[in-house]
Amino acid sequence: MTDRLTGKVVIVTGAESGIGRCIVQRCIEDGAFVTAAGINDEALRETAEICAELGGKERLLCTNPDVREPTTVMDMINQTLEKFGRLDAAVANAGITLGQSQFVDITLDDWDQMIATNLRGVFITIQKACKVLLEQNEGGSLLATGSSTAIRVAPGLASYIAAKGGVHMMMQALALELAEHKIRVNTIVPGTTRTPMTEGMSGYLGKVAPTLPMGEVVEPYELANFVAFALSDEAPHLTGTLLKVDAGRVVA
Repeated sequence: MTDRLTGKVVIVTGAESGIGRCIVQRCIEDGAFVTAAGINDEALRETAEICAELGGKERLLCTNPDVREPTTVMDMINQTLEKFGRLDAAVANAGITLGQSQFVDITLDDWDQMIATNLRGVFITIQKACKVLLEQNEGGSLLATGSSTAIRVAPGLASYIAAKGGVHMMMQALALELAEHKIRVNTIVPGTTRTPMTEGMSGYLGKVAPTLPMGEVVEPYELANFVAFALSDEAPHLTGTLLKVDAGRVVA
């Protein structure tokens, strides 16, 4: 596609499918060396096969960290440094959904599971990557996946919204903290997006699309395009932003 990421080393979590897979693919297309991280081996192999078809086999490392656990995330980063020699950017994209549930029906186990993956996991990934970027002292870029529901809320998603809202604010706070180090920190904010998960929810996309100002749901490649730009040297002063790609959902 372009050479905007040529030579850069990027970690992407949640790389097995959907948004994460598209981000990995776009980074490979744009010349990056990529660590694709995920817990589903079969799906991760499919991501690797796509990258190989794009000529990126030698520029891809696949790994299986549990983003909730600091030791496995650090292993991922060490593997990246060992194979590629440095780190330029990290995309904390791994996340889960547990479906809709009324607030009074949310179990403590469900709450803990949501926060552990969608907030703790992002914190650990970003913190470990941040330490490497600070040690290298050459700037860099950190990005997390948020959600439009953390800006314009929807019913039945309190735990998911709490976690993603935490991600939004954490990343903005970190952007201010790291600005003097020329490390840019941003959050991609998807609206309803066509992914294997949402396509598996019978009738869901068809129901949601007409409610959006643009009448269409977001495609994952759109988000990947935006992420590649945000990670590149073409956006040297882009930091602390919520990068909304949501077909107008949050302004409706």
